[in-house]
Amino acid sequence: MADSKYTFSYESQINRRKNLFELALDFPIIGESKVSLSLNPKIASKEIAHSEIVDVLKEQLGDRADRDQIISTLKEFFVFASDFIRFKVLGTFPSQFVTSFENDHFKLTRETPHYRFEVDNFSENPRFFERTVFKIYLKSMPNSNSAMTLFLVPQSCDK
Repeated sequence: MADSKYTFSYESQINRRKNLFELALDFPIIGESKVSLSLNPKIASKEIAHSEIVDVLKEQLGDRADRDQIISTLKEFFVFASDFIRFKVLGTFPSQFVTSFENDHFKLTRETPHYRFEVDNFSENPRFFERTVFKIYLKSMPNSNSAMTLFLVPQSCDK
């Protein structure tokens, strides 16, 4: 995972009526996969475990020795992304998240026994532009690059 880079397109939205963060990911060759994550953390982890994206990933990974680690990392990654979006909407983050704000960058980190998550949310003018970069690092490989990075740059928003 850390040595490979893939480009894909996506569409996302926060569906406030259904309390969901919805993603449609369009991967080269594989096609589109949809992920709807509840902004309720107890539900989000169950949803990602049974999502179309995890099924596609299991199929694509086949019998790789690190298959379970990759799938576990992906699940944790999307749960963290869902947590970030939920707490950002609420405007507050619980104590397990470390936050800072510097030069128009809102940064957030969270550590679990196996992962370190980072978010860099940049907004020069929140009415017109916002970029969010999600990264996940494996603690078993402390000096390596991020295991996964997701750049989200909205084309439009409902602010």
